Amino acid sequence: MPLRYVDPHRNRGPKYQQGVRFGRSRLGQFMARHIARRTDPLLFRLTGGRVNMGPIINAPLITTGAKSGKRRETQLTYFHDGTDVVLIASNFGADRHPQWYHNLKAHPECEFGGEQFTAREVTDPADYARLFRLAERVYAGYADYRAKTAKSGRDIPIFTLTPR
Repeated sequence: MPLRYVDPHRNRGPKYQQGVRFGRSRLGQFMARHIARRTDPLLFRLTGGRVNMGPIINAPLITTGAKSGKRRETQLTYFHDGTDVVLIASNFGADRHPQWYHNLKAHPECEFGGEQFTAREVTDPADYARLFRLAERVYAGYADYRAKTAKSGRDIPIFTLTPR
C-alpha cells in the first residue's frame, strides 16, 4: 500500500482538532511517548497504514544506525510538500535531537512507510520557516516543542525525504 498523502493545507474538522488538543495534553504526551510509540508500528503493519491511534497520521521510518550500522525503526508523524515527505525532529521538545536524526545524517538513504527515500536536512532559513508553519498546521503541538527547545537553545531540525 502506498504511503498516505498528508496535505498540510487541508482544513481539518473539529474531531481532528479535539484529537490534537488531547495529544498536546499531559496525558496525551505520556501516551505518545510510552504507549503509541510501541503500538503504532504494529497497527501500521496490521492495517497497511490505514489505522492510527489518534488523528495524526504516522508511518515507520527505517534508518541505518549512525554508529551500529544496524537497522532502526521509529514511527513518525509526517506530511507532504509536493512529492517530498517532511519529517520534524522535535523529540517531544527535548533538549537533544532524536536518535533517528543522527542516523539520517550519517546514512541519508532510508525507507519510510515502505517506500525508498533519500533524506536531506533543510538548511535554507526561508524554506525552514515555511515548512515549520506547515508542520504546525498538521500538528499544533510542534509550537509547544519549539518553545521547549528554545530554552535549551536547540533548533528543531527538519528533513525532506525525496523518493528514490
